[in-house]
Amino acid sequence: MATKKEVFESALELCEDLKLGGDAIARFTVLLEPKRGGAQFNIEDVTTIDADGTITHILDSVFNVMVPVFDEEGNENFYSKPDTELGWSRFSKAAEKSRKDREKTFKATEKGVFADLMAGAIEPDDAKELMVAAEAARKEVIIPDGLV
Repeated sequence: MATKKEVFESALELCEDLKLGGDAIARFTVLLEPKRGGAQFNIEDVTTIDADGTITHILDSVFNVMVPVFDEEGNENFYSKPDTELGWSRFSKAAEKSRKDREKTFKATEKGVFADLMAGAIEPDDAKELMVAAEAARKEVIIPDGLV
């Protein structure tokens, strides 16, 4: 099976062979040109920029709030990504820590519920309820105090 790039190039060659005009080529380009992967966003929509043109806040993609790029001590709140237009990742270090903590808690709960279930300390219906609650807690995103 041909890749998207190969299909696009074949379509452009066909347009040239058929001597189609620029309008047709432009329409095929819009339709078939392979898109760049990853999230697409407008930098002005996800940042706050000061008068000097420096990015001061970034919209955290996990917490969905504007977070300062640097904390009071001057440490970066975001992971640096110099190969991107923004220069930082869109999720803060606090968001990553929160995700890891929730995952760790979920795995410990899962292990404990399974052990209790196998030991006969709890009933299967109770184990299911505990796991549903653990899954809900795993998905709950809580913004740390002082981050915003």
